[in-house]
Amino acid sequence: MVSLSEQSADWCVDSGSVSIVGTHMAEYSRESMGERWCFTCRKRHNFDWVVMAPVGLSYYGPHVEIHGVRAECSDLFPGWSRNWGDE
Repeated sequence: MVSLSEQSADWCVDSGSVSIVGTHMAEYSRESMGERWCFTCRKRHNFDWVVMAPVGLSYYGPHVEIHGVRAECSDLFPGWSRNWGDE
């Protein structure tokens, strides 16, 4: 059972003993970062800087994702991570 309020971007799945909550997010903007090295594909291709934002009222704010040509693409060296102040 999924409940969704029209005024909220939040959703909840309740199986009886466990409840899982989340926020529906949508792409707000996309900017090309140009061609970069992909450590997953082991070749150069385009990456995009994508800002995701909640679709309604939500506790959570927008966040940034880096998208390559495939879902598993990453321009970060294995074991590294990004912080809010990066780029």
